[in-house]
Amino acid sequence: MRNNRAEFRKNQLIINGQKSPLLIRATLIFIILICAVIPIIAIIALIAEEKGPHFGIFIIFIFFWGIGFYLLRIILWNTFGKEVLTFENDSLLYEADYRFFKDGKKFISNKFLEISIVPVVEKQISFGTFQFSDSEKSIETVLSLPLERMEELTIEIEKICQPQNLSPN
Repeated sequence: MRNNRAEFRKNQLIINGQKSPLLIRATLIFIILICAVIPIIAIIALIAEEKGPHFGIFIIFIFFWGIGFYLLRIILWNTFGKEVLTFENDSLLYEADYRFFKDGKKFISNKFLEISIVPVVEKQISFGTFQFSDSEKSIETVLSLPLERMEELTIEIEKICQPQNLSPN
């Protein structure tokens, strides 16, 4: 069961993910270290055998360090991951925040914004994710929250996104 948290800060909805178990993160860190060391060992072996560098060593670096970078992203998401939804005057901005870098920026218009809750059932407990859509695009959050909390947040989001009634001067 996920114990993700959500809070409003000014015009932002921040959904924080729960950290994954330490054993899983430690295992992934160990695999990252192996992926970082294998190309270095390959270079040392080439130098020891007095063979010149060849194209295959670049492929080894790209392959193993690519795997290492992908696993680093997974570790950062499972440790520090959060989704940030910023409600501006005319648009909604979505970002996935990994603490050390941000990813998945998406924009949609606030004018005809529809907010829906996509139900997710985990171990007989009802959770859900948000889906924001306008006439052209949609954004769906990844981190799930309890349905009761989502209904409260939907009311707050609708208050923020309501068009401001401008009085003529």
